[in-house]
Amino acid sequence: MKCSRNGNTAFLRTATALAAIILCFAAQVALAQETSTDARKVDRFAQVFATDGDQGKLVARFLMLSTGTEEKSGDSTILTSPDGKTMLVDAGATECGPQVERYLEALDLQKIDIVVVSHPHIDHMGGLVRILQKFPVGTLYMSKVEYPTGTYTSFIDTAKKAGINIVHLEEGASFAFGGMVKIKVYNPEKDIRYYDGYPANSTQFINNKSLVMKLSYGESSMLFMGDVYTPREAELGDRYGGELKADVIKVGHHGSDTSSGKSFVRLVSPKIAVMMHDNLASLQVYKNWRKVEASTFITYLDGCVKVAGDNKGNWSVVSQFDRLSDFLK
Repeated sequence: MKCSRNGNTAFLRTATALAAIILCFAAQVALAQETSTDARKVDRFAQVFATDGDQGKLVARFLMLSTGTEEKSGDSTILTSPDGKTMLVDAGATECGPQVERYLEALDLQKIDIVVVSHPHIDHMGGLVRILQKFPVGTLYMSKVEYPTGTYTSFIDTAKKAGINIVHLEEGASFAFGGMVKIKVYNPEKDIRYYDGYPANSTQFINNKSLVMKLSYGESSMLFMGDVYTPREAELGDRYGGELKADVIKVGHHGSDTSSGKSFVRLVSPKIAVMMHDNLASLQVYKNWRKVEASTFITYLDGCVKVAGDNKGNWSVVSQFDRLSDFLK
């Protein structure tokens, strides 16, 4: 079949226009990627770890960690009391120990007054072995659940070798963080019963034995949920009701959909919610917290997050990176 000259000309014009559109689109994508990269370069690490202005405030620094593998990095939070005491809650996976050490050094800490282990899974306890070897520790608080793994055994041996005072916590316990912050424990239950065959298939069992604790400083409060699952959240909600309401929450189980049930989210109704994870575990969970108007942060996207509050319920937040999207638009 023959094509006319006019037909060839029309075809060439169409092809040229199409090529121009493609080039324009490619340029826009490249610009967006460049802009995205530039935005991520805005690094406020120095602001997150600056301590001037911390006096008189309850401060939590939620840490961004990475194992460098597909394994979860886990949780770690450094807290400072209004009178300058320090507390470390978890230290991520074993590979994350050196990272937590560097964060502690960024705060120029020479010792840790309190270490809390939320539960004995490796992505919470693993990094603590190194920390106990590197820093003097005043008191070690942990769930009384026993977990016969190499990491657990190494951790306990390290703590005993260092002569650290170990206190096991359960529902109803309380302790002080400095002279102004009171901490109440809501989980685990007092009578832990191990099933036949334990610890096989024990992931949910161990997570539900996480320490759940609320820090209160005047009219301000923080709630740490460990890795507690939705059914246990509901049980705690039924038992304690509005007592679990808090200004700030460390979201349970890294923000995954095993936790953060809608009724529990509404019960707590925090101003600020923080998830520590290597990715966005669940968009729906993220939306659940946003729906109660909580400013919601994910260390994977926001980097380290500093939350500071006075005793009147006034809070400020500094994140290490700029967020490019809140996933709701």
